[in-house]
Amino acid sequence: MEKFADVLDLAQAHTEREIQMRIAAILRHTQGGAGCAVCIDCGEPIPVSRRRHVPNAKRCAVCQAAEERRRTPVQRSAA
Repeated sequence: MEKFADVLDLAQAHTEREIQMRIAAILRHTQGGAGCAVCIDCGEPIPVSRRRHVPNAKRCAVCQAAEERRRTPVQRSAA
């Protein structure tokens, strides 16, 4: 029975470590508005003025515009 308890203790410790790691990752991702000082696409610094106006910005204005164009479906005219 002691061996079974040891396995359960190890499993619980592993689960607790994994939960703590996930919480830490979430906190790192969301701290301070989740913004970045450097663009995630081009690696260039995001200007302070953009970060002030868009606190959660992860992209510079140029890369954000390109991302929005990429995500917007193309409107085709019915001919």
